[in-house]
This record gives sequence, C-alpha cells and structure tokens, in this order.
Amino acid sequence: MKLKPGLKWIPCGLCLVLVLFLVINAVFLDILNGVSFSRAYFDRSGKLLNIFLTPDDKYRLRANLADFPPALIEATLLQEDRYFYGHIGLNPMSMLKAGWETYVKRNRRMGASTITMQLARLRYNLYTRNLPGKIAQSFTAIFFEICYSKQEILEAYLNMVPCGGNIEGFATAAWYYFDKDVKELSLSEILSLAVIPQNPAKRAPLNRRPSTELIDSRRILYEAWLEQHPEDALLETEMDLPPFLVNRFPRRLLHLTEYLNTQLLPKALPQANLSVTNRNRTTIDLTLQNMCERELEYFLVRNRGWGIKNGSILLVDYSSMEVLAAVGSADYFDDDIQGQVNGFASKRSPGSTLKPFIYALALEQGLIHPEKMVKDTPVGFSEYTPDNFRGDFKGPLSAWYALVDSRNIPAVQLAKDIHNPDLYDFLKLAGISGLKEKRHYGLSVVLGSADLTMLELASLYAALANNGVKKELRFYTQDFAQYPAAQSTVARNTAPGERILTPAAAAITVKMLERNPAPDDLRANAGRSASVAYKTGTSIGFKDAWSIAIFDRYVLCVWLGNFSGEGNSAFIGRLSAAPLSFSIIDAILAEIPYDKLFAQRPLPPEVKTVQVCAISGDIPADDCPQLIETLFIPGVSPINRCRIHRKVYIDTRTGYRTNESEGPYIRSEVREFWPSDILEIFEAAGLPRFSPPPYPPDTSANGAPVSGFPPSIISPLANTAYIIRPGLPVDSNYNKMVLLAAADQDAGELFWFANASFLGRAKPRERFVWSPEPGLWDISVVDNLGRSSGIRVRVEMATE
Repeated sequence: MKLKPGLKWIPCGLCLVLVLFLVINAVFLDILNGVSFSRAYFDRSGKLLNIFLTPDDKYRLRANLADFPPALIEATLLQEDRYFYGHIGLNPMSMLKAGWETYVKRNRRMGASTITMQLARLRYNLYTRNLPGKIAQSFTAIFFEICYSKQEILEAYLNMVPCGGNIEGFATAAWYYFDKDVKELSLSEILSLAVIPQNPAKRAPLNRRPSTELIDSRRILYEAWLEQHPEDALLETEMDLPPFLVNRFPRRLLHLTEYLNTQLLPKALPQANLSVTNRNRTTIDLTLQNMCERELEYFLVRNRGWGIKNGSILLVDYSSMEVLAAVGSADYFDDDIQGQVNGFASKRSPGSTLKPFIYALALEQGLIHPEKMVKDTPVGFSEYTPDNFRGDFKGPLSAWYALVDSRNIPAVQLAKDIHNPDLYDFLKLAGISGLKEKRHYGLSVVLGSADLTMLELASLYAALANNGVKKELRFYTQDFAQYPAAQSTVARNTAPGERILTPAAAAITVKMLERNPAPDDLRANAGRSASVAYKTGTSIGFKDAWSIAIFDRYVLCVWLGNFSGEGNSAFIGRLSAAPLSFSIIDAILAEIPYDKLFAQRPLPPEVKTVQVCAISGDIPADDCPQLIETLFIPGVSPINRCRIHRKVYIDTRTGYRTNESEGPYIRSEVREFWPSDILEIFEAAGLPRFSPPPYPPDTSANGAPVSGFPPSIISPLANTAYIIRPGLPVDSNYNKMVLLAAADQDAGELFWFANASFLGRAKPRERFVWSPEPGLWDISVVDNLGRSSGIRVRVEMATE
C-alpha cells in the first residue's frame, strides 16, 4: 500500500521529534531527571532509620558513583557488560551471538543488551521484546553514549537496576537485603547483588532465604572474578554458603521520620527538588536513642499496674540545638495506646512547666531575686481564684523554693505583676504556635491552659541554658547543606537566634532550678557528676505528667499520659515523669567520662552575690539576725529593706511593749512582724513565731515609728464587676459585699472607706459586710498606724 504524498513524511517527523527530545534532555538535564527517588533518613553516623516509597511505589535511593565500592562496579561490569568502556551503546559481537543462539540455533533465549541499553529500557520503560522496541532501545542507547559520559551512564544504571520486587538500585538493595551501606558490603554480598538484575524474579532472595539459582549464579561470577583477582581464592568456601539476609528495611524512629517527611522537608524545599534530598542525615544519636527507648520500656513495665502505659521523650543538645533522641510513643504499632500519635509534636497542656519563665521575667523586671520572700496565701485575681496542687498554703517562701515546689499562688501573683512582656507576650515572642487571644487564657496560662508541643518546650528550656537566646531545633547534620534547596533550612537552624530573656535572668533561673531536689533521695545524697536543673508539671485532670531537665549539654523532656486524654491520678510530674527523667539522666551521665563533661558556663558579669535577710530576702536592716547570700542584678533586683525584723522595747516590770527606749526597766529585743494572712498560716500549721508583745490595755502605739506592711485587701477582688439583684431587700445576703484585709502584726484596727466615705471598722482578719449601690467604687482601708491601700471595683445591677 502506497502512502499519500502528505503522509509519507510522518514517520520521519516523529523520529526527528524523538531525536530532538533526546538531545535536549541529554544536553540540558541530568540523565535521571524526572526519576523519583525515595526519601530516606539516616542517623548522624549514616545508619538507615527509615525509607519511604516513591510516587511510583518503588524503593529507590540515589547515590553518586563514588558511593559504590569499586568491587561492586567491577563485578557488575563482569556480569552484565565486560566491554562497557569499549562500545558506543551497542555491542555488535554480542548481538550477533545472541541472534545466532536465539533465532538460528534456537537453543536458548540469549540477551545482548549492554548496560547502556538496559538503562534506556529502565529509564523510559521501553518494551523491548519486539523489533520496534529493540530499535528504540538501541537508538536511545546510542544517544546516551553521545550525550553522556560513561561515568554518568554507569551511575544512572547502578541507581535504577532492578533488584527484586520494588527494590531498585544497588544502594537500596544493600540496605534491604543486608542492612548495610553499600560501601560496607563484603565480596560475597557484592557478588550476590551483582547477579540479581539478570533475573530478579528467580534470584532475588525471599523470606531471608537465597534461592539455589542465586547461589549457583554467584559461584559462576566468583570463578570469573578469580581470573582477575586470584588473591580472593581464600573466599571460596564462603561462596558456597548462603549470605546472611535481613530482607527488610529498618523501621526506626517512625514518628520522627514521618514528622520530617510530611512537615519539615516539604516546607523547606520546592516539590521539584525533593528528589535531590533523598539521603537525609539527621542529628539522631542511636546510642542515646536506644538509652531513652530502653529506660521508657523498663519504666512502663514497672509501673503498668498504675495504669501508666505510654510516654514520649525528646533529648536535645542545647549547645548545637541538635535533636539527639526522639520517642513519639511507647510503641508505634500498639493501637491500644494510639501508638501512631506523635507525642513530641502534639499539642498538650504543659502544666507547671512554664513557671520558670514567669520567674525569669520577674527577675528581668526587678520583682524578685532567688531569696526574695513571696506569699503563698489564699487570694483571688479578678475572675480567677487559683489553688495549690494539694490545696494547702505555706505562707512566706523564698522565690526559688516557690518555683521548685511549684506553688501556684506565688506564680499567679508574679504573672499578674509582670508586664511588657507578660507570659502570653513572651510565648508569642518565642514563636509558640496556635495561641488563642490573650483574654481567652487570662492568668490560667500560668498553670497550663495554653497548649504547647514538646518540641516548643524543649526550645524554651534550651533558651534558658543558652543565656536567654532562643534558637531553632536542628534535625539535620551540616552535610544536609550540600543540597542547594536545603540551604535555607540549615541557615535558619545555624542562625545566632533571637534573644527572649536577658542573660542574667536566664542564668539565675537555671540556678534556681538546680536547687530542685531530685526524686531519688538516696542518689541525691551521693551526688551526680553534673548538676540537674529541672521542673515538673501536671495538667488539670491528671492528663499529662511532665519533667523537663537541663544537665550537662542536654535538655531532656519526658511526658507520660494517654493520647486519648483520659486522666489518671498517677500522672503527677514529680512522682512519675521525674523518676523516669532521672533514670535517663543517670544512664547518659554514666557513659560520659568526667573529663568529657560539658564545662559549665560562668554567670554573666552583671550577676553579683549579695547578702540579704534570711527570712524576708530583703536588703538587711540593722535588726536582721541572720543573713544569707543570693544572686542579684544591680540596678534591676528589688532593694526593699527588711520589714519583718524590728526592734521593740519591753517594760520588764509588766512584760508589755512600750514606746520608751531608755530606762532601768526597758529592754530591747528584735521580734518578727508578719502580715495577718501569713500569721493565719503559721497558726494553722502550729508553728510559733517570735511575735512582739502587745501594748498594755487601754493604750496604743501612738508615737511609735511607723514602718511595716500596709494592709492588703483580700476581698473584694480588684478591677472586678460585682452583680447585685434587683427587687431584693437591702439587707439581703445576695447583695452584700464582704470586705477583708490582711494587715501588719502591729495593726490593731482597720478602717474601711468607699469613695472617701467612712464605712466602718474591723479587726485584722475580721470580715466587714457592706451593702453597696450600683456604681464605680474606690475602696480603701487604713490601719490604726496610718498605713493604707486601695482598689477599684464596679457594682452593676443584674438585668432581667
């Protein structure tokens, strides 16, 4: 049949288009451009952790020619194409021999494809069992030889060679069959891999058992190998033995690798460049990872009877910000604990683990120093009335003790007093994600109402260890920067960081946390080779138990709980998470020689040591009997003089207090003067105080020097709107307001005022009841020595 004149040029045109496509592809693009490669994640030493399928459901790792051992390259050429460096893509002699054996003698089907021809078939998925397919394969192979070097062709082939099932490339097969990097293969393993591509269906090992054909083919290749390498004759016995096979990829750190694969890498790299970053070396240290996993497993076995079944761990080197270990759950494959949930990347209530940053901000803003006295007494803050974990109150406490004992009242009081930034502003500055509006949390953010991830908590505590500078966590080693598309990620991780606290405040906070006693008293007495600064946390409803520690060069985060949100009274930070944390700390420190411990950084030069009153923590007055040292920031830390210890004069004839300072019967003594709300705590605990004696009956303290504490209004709450109900009698209890204030110990009486109008008088700790009208009220209280304080409240009429 003759073609019409207009159609006879179509085959030529198609050939020309194919030629142009191949030339352009070869000149301007990599030979493997468009081939997808698996993303694989390795630990810091190069051990494979996990590998993911390509979009075409293959396991295919990209490797450079230099990554393949010379013995593997030589064995491959010996098996597949001995004249690879002597032909231009086709081997005429091999083709004639194959044609004679296959089509003339019809003895057996014999192939004549060179490595270049095989690459052409693999690269473009050509069907080569018919004549048109062979022609296309041959022409493609010739173009490859024209446009690419032999090294580029060989490298591409070694990366795409079929090795059984959906395993492609020798680098991938080495990990799958032998759990080794291709550079670490023995000669026996190299020869085993080299013979698989010729017949993967029959030679690829299954179920960790090599086929007879694999062993026989390896023996034939070994004999050919000996002709070139007679020095390997001693390995003959090994060639008769089956190789040790694994037949699976390692599946380690599934939570971390999935997190990196789905969240970090796609954000950092354009989709088109993902194939060039298939070999991602992470910062994970498998030795430390195994320690963390082992200690978590042992702990859960010991405490399973308490219902503790799951936990997460994160270990960070704060000096480099490298993530060294990451445990997302106790068992990834345990559906009973929802093991596939990633614990270190999930938002959870942090409990009290944010309290150190409240104290750091208070240090920075000059409200406290470590020995400053804070009050742990019942108090309300507008609409929020916090309580302590055990429902008790301890009265006056040093700031450092209030922090390590996790007292709620002092923390909330400090959170109320700090500003620009307050705790919410601080979290926003630190880059905490997913925060709602500030008014949504109020002061409850102190006790964990704002959810954070373990990664975010680790970066915050690392900022404390790094003198207040917050840096990004690093998941990849520096060699990840070899990929241009990844350089922005590495540059961001190695940036100087952002200062979120002053060096002095951060350093003092760490020193305060170092005074937190370990949960194991026996070991604590023996001491550890490195100091441990840690804080625990327990969320509301006993849903989360936390322990976060800074020691040596590490930040360690431990969480125990249920991903379902189910509470358990055993989920208490100090009683559950802290013991696990210290077992990990001890295991790590036991492996570090003493001379390899991280050198502790000196305190910033602006931090000084001063003496303060041992009771109040204030600058000592002349009458303070005992002094202690504290860390102090000159020009920032509070400089109030002690008002607890005061000299009083006693008439020895009566034992009463007097204002006379001289006389034969006058004796001076130093006594303690406490506010009335703290005295209540002392009395409830049965703790006697060296209190001053009273004045004689029918006399007063008039004429005595005025000092001490002004009254502190406990009720009503400042800046709060109170609602009264209409239609009720004036003396109805529903429309009454209780006025209550704490006063200095030498205050005998309190006088209450509303908008400068006198309301009445009451004793300290005595409740005064008032029936207010709707409006804005300035309420003040004055004691009998003239000390005063005031608040503002609003009274509103309820609407029907």
